[in-house]
Amino acid sequence: MALRLLIAHTPAERDAARRVEAQVFLQAFGNTTEVMEQEYGPYEARSRFVTVIDDADGSALGAARLILPDDAGSVKTLVDMAAGPWRLSPADALGARGLAGGLVWDVATMAVDPRFRAGSAGAEVSLALFHGTWRYARNCGVDGLVTLLDDPVLELCQAMGVPWFPMAGATSHPYLGSPGSTPCDLVVATAAELVTAAQPDLAPALVDGRFRSITMDPADLTADRGVPLAEPDPMPVRTDVPRRDTTGWRPPTARPEAVPAP
Repeated sequence: MALRLLIAHTPAERDAARRVEAQVFLQAFGNTTEVMEQEYGPYEARSRFVTVIDDADGSALGAARLILPDDAGSVKTLVDMAAGPWRLSPADALGARGLAGGLVWDVATMAVDPRFRAGSAGAEVSLALFHGTWRYARNCGVDGLVTLLDDPVLELCQAMGVPWFPMAGATSHPYLGSPGSTPCDLVVATAAELVTAAQPDLAPALVDGRFRSITMDPADLTADRGVPLAEPDPMPVRTDVPRRDTTGWRPPTARPEAVPAP
């Protein structure tokens, strides 16, 4: 495998990210294609995907869907936690963490192919998705991240030192097939410091993006990546090589006789 961490940019990369997202959410929570379209389709134009791609075949081993806010600052997690069983005020919850009025993005989904969750190489996919999410958000000037985390995933994140914390007043409730999920937030500016203090052994991966089996090029996490492209990447136009002069060329009038094999 030739694994690379990037912000999905081309149609093929975004399709690969959506495929692994759909596979994992169907298997883990029973979310069908129809459910995924109903829940995330309205946010497609505002979605960006942090993705671990296998360059050998273009498949994605893991992906995190980030949803950017609309003009009112609304994202899916804030909409959902204001309704349903939580009935939390987004303004109050964000204000308690110093994020009121700041730029807040939503980590709406995070999916890792179950075939790549075991072993050191598999664990790196999860580490890479967090690093890519945090680094890309920082590059884009984001102040905070919000999410609705399945409780076992929240426990795993906290064990790894990833500073997702339940929002003020948040409790666990069933959500989209998860027996229990909790609204959480993360302050981008303090995340690196908290990771380093909690899990210094994981800081080189989570903070610096240093992995054994995954390549990370900072250019693949810049703020200009991720905007959906309407068409596949155009073929480059070469102007440095002159066209061959075919003036006077004519097709052959007869095929040469075949020479029998000795």
